[in-house]
Amino acid sequence: MPYQRGELKKINVSWHAGYYEGGKRRMKKLGTVAEYPKERDVASTFQSFMADINANNKQFVPSAGTVLRTFVMDEYFPKAEKELRGSTLRGYRAIWNKYVEPRLGNMRVRDIRTFDCQNAMDAIVRDNSDVKKASLARVKSFMSAVFNEAIRAGLRKDDKNPVASDKHRNGGIKVRGVKGRGKNETFAYSLDEIKALLAALTEPSRVLMAVAAYAGLPRGEIVGLKWEDYDGKVIHVRRNICFGQKGEMSVEPPKTEASEASVPVIAPLRNILNAWKAKSKVTDGCWMFQAAFTRKEDHPSTLLDAGRLTPLSPANILRDVVLPALEKAGIALRGYHAFRRGLATNLRALGVDDLTIKEILRHSDVGVKRASYIKRVDEKSVEAMDRLEAEIRKTVQSARKGASPVMKGVGSDAVVPIGVA
Repeated sequence: MPYQRGELKKINVSWHAGYYEGGKRRMKKLGTVAEYPKERDVASTFQSFMADINANNKQFVPSAGTVLRTFVMDEYFPKAEKELRGSTLRGYRAIWNKYVEPRLGNMRVRDIRTFDCQNAMDAIVRDNSDVKKASLARVKSFMSAVFNEAIRAGLRKDDKNPVASDKHRNGGIKVRGVKGRGKNETFAYSLDEIKALLAALTEPSRVLMAVAAYAGLPRGEIVGLKWEDYDGKVIHVRRNICFGQKGEMSVEPPKTEASEASVPVIAPLRNILNAWKAKSKVTDGCWMFQAAFTRKEDHPSTLLDAGRLTPLSPANILRDVVLPALEKAGIALRGYHAFRRGLATNLRALGVDDLTIKEILRHSDVGVKRASYIKRVDEKSVEAMDRLEAEIRKTVQSARKGASPVMKGVGSDAVVPIGVA
């Protein structure tokens, strides 16, 4: 896109910058007349804004001498920002900065061979003694995506990806030298620990953690709930809040097709949700966990609810409310996903079959039988959650800080079925 001078306009009591993006005319509010009484006062802000617009719209021109650093920063990431989920993009930037850029960044894209990529991967293993196979698999996936994009940009003269394997030749790189380095030990909350944790919290953090514990939703799906998603019997998962490089929020569809489903709500959670709704005095169209106020005026419309407010930040409520309360109570927080693993572990300990657990947690790898058994699975999901509800009603002991999950013989070395946690 050619260089833009832009247009500075005063509309009512605010200054706006007019410019083009994606072939469309756009306006951006720069500030109010109260902040910038005269045009000369806002001129530097306008010029800085247009400089950013022109920098972002700079068209990438491939050449034989293009090095990987230039291609990734000027072409790959700008495109990825429009196509990838915020969390995926954040992970890819971290991989680039820590692992790939120091080892391949100065090389010309057209000259990089499988040999070079393998050497880079081996160096990552050698220089990072604690790196796990799963992390290296993500590095490989990122590198492969970069070279696929380089091929589309005409920077690979042989149109071959030096990272990806090809069944017709001995191509691709391998993850070597990490034998025995599996995933870190994970944690699953017991029902005793969940009840102790919830008792130590107040609303809305208590409500948020109850949804995590008793419905098994990840944090992005929890803060993405609106009140119309809860009908008193089930929670309908319809969206996910993703977090960008700087923690900025965006509304996206659930991660997979299977994730966009309904989860039965057991009585303990229903009581907590109903009490929170009555206290909140909100209407449909509002976030279930609504921020008290918004500082910015230019949030995407999808992020603002009927009350023109955004979802609350789970990181902020964790830092300001949850951690201080749990520290005072002597309870360790193991992370949002420990609730999800806990739900799977507790259901499994109650004798619930893996297929039903997968349905409750909305995993996509149920298999081809899913279509044939969907009605049976839905009924069993409700039955399974009823059994969990009955277990919660039983008298439990208070959890101790750092205690292991204990429930009908399930100890600290309990293993959640594959595909469940």
